[in-house]
Amino acid sequence: MIHHMSFGVADPARVARALAELTGATAIRAPTPPFPHGAWFLVAFDDRGSFLEILPATTVLDPDAPLGLRQRPARPEPVSAHVLVSSIASREEIETVARREGWRVEEVETGLFRIMKLWIDGAVLVGLFARGEAARYVETFGRAGRATLEGKLRDLEARMSAALAVKMSPGQLKAILGEAA
Repeated sequence: MIHHMSFGVADPARVARALAELTGATAIRAPTPPFPHGAWFLVAFDDRGSFLEILPATTVLDPDAPLGLRQRPARPEPVSAHVLVSSIASREEIETVARREGWRVEEVETGLFRIMKLWIDGAVLVGLFARGEAARYVETFGRAGRATLEGKLRDLEARMSAALAVKMSPGQLKAILGEAA
């Protein structure tokens, strides 16, 4: 379904090279134009043509701007989008690269799969499956999971709700998760 995704960071070349090291993909400078100066691609060269488009943090996608792009002062702040990709690296290797790059890293067991969260520039979340960790994700969200996904999601929801109710007040949960529909 997804062929590529873009996100902005302070140093696209550095991020593209570090992620290439972790994913086995190839970092390639994007053509300017049509992409902004400093943009890079992280190309998987897989059967879907998958790649990440890594833009300068100053770039904003704007439907009313020429070429659909405009520049703004960079203000690294967390965003609602993130990406999850497979890695050729072990958990320890991911942690080593993250420390070298100055990125916060944490291992998270979601209840459905395990990922390593990298926080690039303290704002952009790139999730990585350490080598061999993607199988549970594919089992859940791939073709084989179609018949059981709804049940797995509702079970996770019930377990997380109970665990969070012990740790947080209803007001805190509302502030974090928003209003119930």
